[in-house]
Amino acid sequence: MGHKTMAGQNLVKEAAAMLNGKNTGRYVLYNSTIYTPWEKFYGGLMVNGDKIDQVFRGSIPGILARDHVKLLDCRGAVIIPGLIDLHLHGAKGFDFTLATTEEIMQAVNYHAAFGGTTTLLPTLVSAPLEHIKEAAERIRKARLNINGPRLAGIHLEGPFLNPRYKGAHMEAYLKNPAPKLLEDLLYSMGDILGMVTLSPELPHALEAITRLDNNGIIAAAGHSSATFEKIEEAAACGLRHIVHTFSAMRRFHHRSPGILGAALTLDGLSAEIIADGVHTHRAAVKLFFRVKPPAKTILVTDALAVCGLPDRTCRLGDKKIISRGGKAFLEDGTLAGSILTMNRALTGAISLSGLNLEKILPAATINPARLLGLDNITGSLEKGKKADMTIINTSFEVLLTIAQGKPILAGHD
Repeated sequence: MGHKTMAGQNLVKEAAAMLNGKNTGRYVLYNSTIYTPWEKFYGGLMVNGDKIDQVFRGSIPGILARDHVKLLDCRGAVIIPGLIDLHLHGAKGFDFTLATTEEIMQAVNYHAAFGGTTTLLPTLVSAPLEHIKEAAERIRKARLNINGPRLAGIHLEGPFLNPRYKGAHMEAYLKNPAPKLLEDLLYSMGDILGMVTLSPELPHALEAITRLDNNGIIAAAGHSSATFEKIEEAAACGLRHIVHTFSAMRRFHHRSPGILGAALTLDGLSAEIIADGVHTHRAAVKLFFRVKPPAKTILVTDALAVCGLPDRTCRLGDKKIISRGGKAFLEDGTLAGSILTMNRALTGAISLSGLNLEKILPAATINPARLLGLDNITGSLEKGKKADMTIINTSFEVLLTIAQGKPILAGHD
């Protein structure tokens, strides 16, 4: 990993020295290439507590150099906004649907320290409703106790999914979004729900989309056989997002473009993609970034509990996941989620699309921040925003992650 390099080791050592207990105070990161993500320039920035106090071009301004502010030499590394992942199920053997509060924090810190993720939506797989509620309570406790990474809410992927496109979800747990079930979930976990993925063609789904939207919860479509027209209708009801474009959805036909055609051509909808070369061929990734408006593209990992582990087996809810050769799949061979971290999602998207970092980076930073309604505090490196940033080398290895001003050192050895 990146922190094994001398540059990474030095950054971690110096960042640890800056901690001084719980308060990092004021410090300057300098001698770096900055991606804001809209601009690229040589310079640095000053952090004051949990916020960015100044972004500068060139060398350290004289007033800062003379002001006895702590300095962190980035040695020519690249500073990008902290990465944002809307869709991930766990890491290091811990599945968010099953994990304890402590295990949730370990998985989150892994994605922060090794993947550069500073804001995320822990994603729950389809399960008995009581298990979903219990998992939500553990995530709620983790959000209160974790220091640095931002748990912006829960992404509930199911159980309101079409069985025909269930993917790795357990069919026995799938349900229609009947009003009583939805109200039960809203009552018990509405305060922490950030996004709900459902299939818009199911009975009561359109009413559910309106109800979610009225409650400030992102309604997303996925695992779906919806027609193009049904997605248009759902968008009119408040649907805002499409999950893992191309995967687990009705196929495109030139006379019946379906949900895939809608994902690619309805400019009002954001759409996410897993750019690992396993879920999506390079031609599909290239098509995605050519067709979607740049502000509506979103990168996700869909990372499973096997992320961060050598080839082995883990759980995704009640199902066994096998990780082998860079792929994660069920015992019957069905492709499941990925083993990506967000820094590797960036490299995958760049490699597969042929685009450069400037073109791809918004899909992992400001675009998901905007969908979450958090673009006023994170997603870009600007004065007054939270100090969420990732320091990487030219191979996209994470050297250091800073979340809300806090250097994330967990997992570094």
